[in-house]
Amino acid sequence: MKLVLVVLEDSEAAEVTRALVRAGFRVTRLVSGGGLLRRGHTVFFTAVEDERVDEAVNLVRAHLKPQEQPAARRGMLFVLPVEAHIQA
Repeated sequence: MKLVLVVLEDSEAAEVTRALVRAGFRVTRLVSGGGLLRRGHTVFFTAVEDERVDEAVNLVRAHLKPQEQPAARRGMLFVLPVEAHIQA
């Protein structure tokens, strides 16, 4: 089991989140602000079975808007190991 953690600008997050949910991933979203330009960001995460990690990462990449500047950073994605996943 892995934790897929994604940080994107608010304008990118809605479509990516919808795509993950349509594919059967359970997504939790957190809205944050700050940084140099005070742009809003969304942090979302989902617990993913090991064999579906590539699918989740590919869905995130596929649903990002086309990049205007090739060198611009669009967000961050982390895949972290999970020792236990307990639903309450």
